[in-house]
Amino acid sequence: MSWSEEKPGLWQRPIGDNEKFIKFIGDRSHQIGREHWSVTSGAKFTLNRGLNISELSKNSFDAWCKVRFDHPSIACTAEADTLSYQTGSNDSVISWANETFKVHDLDVTAEDVIANLRPSRYITAHLLPGENTILIHAAHWRTDGYGSLQLVHAFLNSLCEVVSGNQKAIQWGEEWRRLTPSIEEVLDIPVTATPKILAATKECVALAGDKQAAPAGTRSARFCLTEPETSAVAASCAEQNISLTSAVHASCAKLTHMQASPDDRDKHYTSTMRFSLRPHLLPPYSGPGFAAALYTGGYMFPVPASQSWIENARAYEREYGTGITEDFLQCRRQYAEEVLCILQRGVPPVDPPPSEVDISSVGDAETLVSPQFTHDGAVLEVQDLNIGVEILTRQTYCFMWTFRGRLQLQLAYNEAYYEQDLAERMVKIIAETLKAELGLWGKS
Repeated sequence: MSWSEEKPGLWQRPIGDNEKFIKFIGDRSHQIGREHWSVTSGAKFTLNRGLNISELSKNSFDAWCKVRFDHPSIACTAEADTLSYQTGSNDSVISWANETFKVHDLDVTAEDVIANLRPSRYITAHLLPGENTILIHAAHWRTDGYGSLQLVHAFLNSLCEVVSGNQKAIQWGEEWRRLTPSIEEVLDIPVTATPKILAATKECVALAGDKQAAPAGTRSARFCLTEPETSAVAASCAEQNISLTSAVHASCAKLTHMQASPDDRDKHYTSTMRFSLRPHLLPPYSGPGFAAALYTGGYMFPVPASQSWIENARAYEREYGTGITEDFLQCRRQYAEEVLCILQRGVPPVDPPPSEVDISSVGDAETLVSPQFTHDGAVLEVQDLNIGVEILTRQTYCFMWTFRGRLQLQLAYNEAYYEQDLAERMVKIIAETLKAELGLWGKS
C-alpha cells in the first residue's frame, strides 16, 4: 500500500515487513538508550571558501533542510505499525532541523560522537567543525549502507550549492511525492505467500541469539591500503577470478579461525551474505532519490574449517554471484514475517555468545559519494568516508569500501568487549592475510 493523505498534509503508509523486523531488533535496545544496528555514515571534506565555524554551521543547517526536501522520508515518524510524514512549512522545517542537526564542539571527534549516539525519532546529522566532518545517523529500518552514503552525498552536494550562494528557493508542500515505499511494494510481493515463496523462505531463515551483557559505545579500528597495494590486490583477485569482497570475506573467516579457542577451531564459520537490492530494482527505485529506504537483504552462509582461504573465497564468490535470485527477492516479505515471529517468541541466548567477524561491503564508494562537488565556483573535496553500525553484542563487523583508489577496512566493535589495540591488530591481520594469500606479502 502506497502513501495516502489521511489529513491535509499528513501522509501515511504501513511499515513494511522488512522494516518492521529490523525495527524490532533496534527497538529492543532503546531501554538502555541505544539502538542495535543503527547506521552511521560520514565524510571528511574541505571547501575552497574560507568559512568560519558560524558560517559553516549556518550553511550546513540550510543544506540539511534541502536534504529533507529531496529526501522527505528522513523526517518520517513511526507509531505502532504506521509511518507518518507531515508536509513541511518554513517554520516547521526549521523546528525539525533544530532537533535533528547538531553542531559539536571543536575538540569532539567522530569516534566520540559515534560512541555516544542515542536513538532518535528521525534521521539526524552531526557537524564536527574541528574535523570538517559530517555524520548522518539513522535507525537501520530507515536505510541501509548504500542509502546512508547516498544521503551523505546529498548533504555534501547541497552544502556546496548553499556555499555557492545560488541555492534555489524551496517550495514546501509537494515533497511528499518523493517519500519512499517499502521494498515489498517496490517488488510487488504478494501479501499471501505462494508455495514457491514459502519454500524459498525456508532456505533463508536462520538465526543465532545474542547475549547482551552491559554493552557500551561502538568504536572502530581502521586499516587503509595504499593506492599501489589496492591496485595490486585488485589485479591479483582478477587473476584468481574472485572479487575483492570475496577475498576480504575469506580473510575474515581465516581471522575468526585463528582467534578461536582450541575447542572451536574445527567448527564451521558462519557469516552473513549481504546484498543491496537497489541494483535489482526498476528505476526510479534503483537510484539515489530513494536513499532513505531499507532496500537490502541477506542470509547466513557457513564454510567448513577444513577449507583453505582460496576455497572459501571461491565459495563466497559463487554465493555473491548467485545470491540475488527471483526467489530471494520474492521471499523478502515472508522471510521478514517469519524472522520477526521467532524474535518475538524470544530466542534463547547462546553460550558463549557469538564473536565471529562478520562483513559488510559497499564496494566502490565513489558510485555513492562523489569525491568532488562544484557549484558556481564553490568546490567541495571529499577527503575520506566512514560507515558502520552500532553494535551491542560481542560480534565484530568488518566494513569495507574503496574510495580515491584505496581499500578501506574498518572493524567496528563494542568497547565493553574489546580493547582498541586488539581491534587494531585484528583489522591489520585481515589486511595482511589478504595480501599474503594473494601472493603480495611485503609488496606495495
